[in-house]
Amino acid sequence: MNSPRRQRTTAASRMALSLLLGGGLAAGSLAAQRLPLIPAPPAPEPVRLEALPLPPTAPTDAEGACTRAINPHGTGCISAAMDGIIEGPAYSWDTKHVLLPVQFTGAPAGRDAASIYTGPQVIAIRTDGGTFANGDAWKCITCGVPAANRQGANAAETDGGGRKAPAGSDWIRLDHPQAFPGDRKMIAGTNVVDCGPYRLTDADCTPDRIRIVPIRWNSSAKGTGQGGSMRELRLNPDGAHLMWSHMTRTPSSIDQHGLVGRIVFNPAPKSGEPRVPRYELTDVFVLTSTDRDHAPFKADPRRSNRLIQNPSRGVIGEARGWTRDGRGAVGLGTPESGNVDMYATDIKTGHSRRLTSAPGYADPILMSPDDRWFVVFDNRGVDRHMYYGAMQGIPPLIDQLTRMVMLSAQYGYRNGLRRFFQPYLVDRWGDRGSYAGQQLNAGSGEPGSPSDPNWNARADPAWSPDGTAVVYWQALVTAPACGGPNPLPCPVSTEPGSRRTRLMIARLPSRKPLAPRRAIAPRSIAVPWGTRYRAGDAMPNRAAFAPAGKFTLAGRQGGSAQVEIREASPGRISYVAARYDGYSDDGIHVIDGTESAEVIARGQQSRIVWHSDLRSSGRQIGTKKTIEPGGFVMSPMGQPLEGELVTTIDGKTYRPPRPGT
Repeated sequence: MNSPRRQRTTAASRMALSLLLGGGLAAGSLAAQRLPLIPAPPAPEPVRLEALPLPPTAPTDAEGACTRAINPHGTGCISAAMDGIIEGPAYSWDTKHVLLPVQFTGAPAGRDAASIYTGPQVIAIRTDGGTFANGDAWKCITCGVPAANRQGANAAETDGGGRKAPAGSDWIRLDHPQAFPGDRKMIAGTNVVDCGPYRLTDADCTPDRIRIVPIRWNSSAKGTGQGGSMRELRLNPDGAHLMWSHMTRTPSSIDQHGLVGRIVFNPAPKSGEPRVPRYELTDVFVLTSTDRDHAPFKADPRRSNRLIQNPSRGVIGEARGWTRDGRGAVGLGTPESGNVDMYATDIKTGHSRRLTSAPGYADPILMSPDDRWFVVFDNRGVDRHMYYGAMQGIPPLIDQLTRMVMLSAQYGYRNGLRRFFQPYLVDRWGDRGSYAGQQLNAGSGEPGSPSDPNWNARADPAWSPDGTAVVYWQALVTAPACGGPNPLPCPVSTEPGSRRTRLMIARLPSRKPLAPRRAIAPRSIAVPWGTRYRAGDAMPNRAAFAPAGKFTLAGRQGGSAQVEIREASPGRISYVAARYDGYSDDGIHVIDGTESAEVIARGQQSRIVWHSDLRSSGRQIGTKKTIEPGGFVMSPMGQPLEGELVTTIDGKTYRPPRPGT
């Protein structure tokens, strides 16, 4: 029987939970204000789902397969494969168009006018039911741009959807297109596509008027070379600053840092490559703190045998974009064991506000134009991750060694190229109580329908500037994630040409359109809690997760944990163990029992041995257990090798997904 101490939830702890799950202070300009008490969750609202028009589907990728019989206008065909759509989309500022990168294929050879519709390109799609002058609902913006107008543009090795660029191709990076205020130019990949005085969707914006200009981040003290590698670029609403991610290799793993900088046009660079007119990034900051107060845990400076769980600050992880007032950064964090959640962090103060808390893996996200809502792609609607993530309220201690199970290519949040995401609409206060947002495409799950679970959302969501619609794209599960030896049969696509991608719009008819957006006045952006970057600097070393030693960790709302952390060498954790006694950070989830994880070297191979014997009480009643005596053994990349981890919550049992599924 649970003790009264463990069952008791005071008004103060309820408020603490609301602040923790609801977010407390908002990011950006709202961070300095005292906000009202967390309101009751919103009622579900009506959603009208439609598929947006796309170019016809090529029957094959063979040259000439896109005939006039398939597309009488001769404006191209897209691939039927999963890369028919490439990562995007984004709304234009005029509310009438969505920018989308697609993979054109099957174009004729030679001087045929339709030969320009090939490879990765960015198209604009009408979302209001209208068409362009030729009768198409789409227009290719980047097709046919003369070579002289794209000198030095950053090339693409793949299309962003897994397809490699053919030898000798002139593919350029065009993923995640985002329009600058005014719709006359856009970020696309690591390039800027500029149509001078014309909007990108204007009839007068023809290929000969387009300029595609590279973006360069100088990472050399001497200013030489091609510059630093960038991925997942996000344009600030002020149109003057960029956020991007940079991958680095550490002695023990791979790390990723978010960066921000001002984007400035240099018409005549004197150093670095390419030596052509280009955009450069200045006043760069790394969204990473070296301060131990920003680490998940630190030793108590007054009592060295005590471990302190720091408040959430500077939680970026992978940078996912901006709040819509331009003053906050949105990124990933791991506040609870086995869970990846989204945070909004004030660029100036570093205060981080948790946005999601449902068990699962949240990733692509976009705040609404007024920052009062967000749409997040999340796998909270499936159970594949619940064997490691269903029990809530466990601090992320052993995750320093076990986190790759969440990222495993087959046993974590994904199965190869398949994501299990669906789009969820959540109010600004985030998940709380029984509220876990509203699935935009909820329904019967009938094959081919908007709610068919075999169709999964892919990055990124796009809000209409007036706040009345959300656009997202989906990919249909495809071999090897189905079919053959896989127990899941491959579904037949009901989309035109059996296309395995589709572009959806979720209209929110009960919402009053927001006033037209105005561009935010550009201003300098500094990150006092981050690290100023100077060309040639290495990426900063993150503050250590926690020091080595034996500690007592007090729960924020009660109980404690006895924690032991060992290092194989400075900064390389090899063992983490915890014994919980009525531990609770929120006053609602209470944890008892033990868990540990250890890196064991076997010749040239390492493995991680995970032992768990945990019990939860309070809001959840359940257990999280490994099969003993061997425990749950996994590879450093999260692949189960031996044993099993089984979690049971409120009578429902979760095990690892079957191989291949």
